[in-house]
Amino acid sequence: MPKLVVHVPHASTAIPVDAWPEFLFPRAAVEAEALVSADLHTDEMARLAWPLAEIVEADVSRIVVDVERYDDDNKEEMAEVGRGVFYGCDHQMRPIRNALTKVRRDELLDRYYRPHWKHLRAKAADAILVDLHTYPAEPWPIERHAHGPRPEIDIGFSEGLTPPAWVETLTEHFRQHGYEVGHNTPYAGVIDAGAKAAVMIEIRRDVVGIPGQDPKWLGLIEALRTMPVEV
Repeated sequence: MPKLVVHVPHASTAIPVDAWPEFLFPRAAVEAEALVSADLHTDEMARLAWPLAEIVEADVSRIVVDVERYDDDNKEEMAEVGRGVFYGCDHQMRPIRNALTKVRRDELLDRYYRPHWKHLRAKAADAILVDLHTYPAEPWPIERHAHGPRPEIDIGFSEGLTPPAWVETLTEHFRQHGYEVGHNTPYAGVIDAGAKAAVMIEIRRDVVGIPGQDPKWLGLIEALRTMPVEV
């Protein structure tokens, strides 16, 4: 089996103490936003499905620092709706956080973003990378491409990073497990961390199930566990 790295950037709901004063909502509302924004259970999915893989996780909630955004807002389309590397808006496009100074931005990037990417690139070199996410069944106001299909499994791929034959094999695999499969919708592409090959797996949240003995959950773990990763 090839070296496998699983990237889990959005599972955390942790908010560091020094970030709390920056938020505009009461504490309970900020915690609720961290929860709804999180790709809950993707960390557990990764550990159960790929126990021998290198799993790279973000240390804090994406509403503090989103490690899958460009750190330059001029390059990041989600910055247009207040959800760049630092979130100024919640998922309903309501202001949630005060604007950060350049000094504060650099401090948070140095603490969380840059070390995360250094670690990810080191692990991804000469490896197969799976970028693991979940997404809501109904579109959010902040989504930039909300009008396309929302399949149960969205396979995200990029030219030069994801071999076309792998996309075809993955598509057939998930269909054989009973899932509706789409390509690059509603989320497209995959991060470039220097892996030999990379793919994004976006799972619609209503098919995740409840961790434990829920048949939905067990079926999903089995589908991920047996997912072809040889390219």
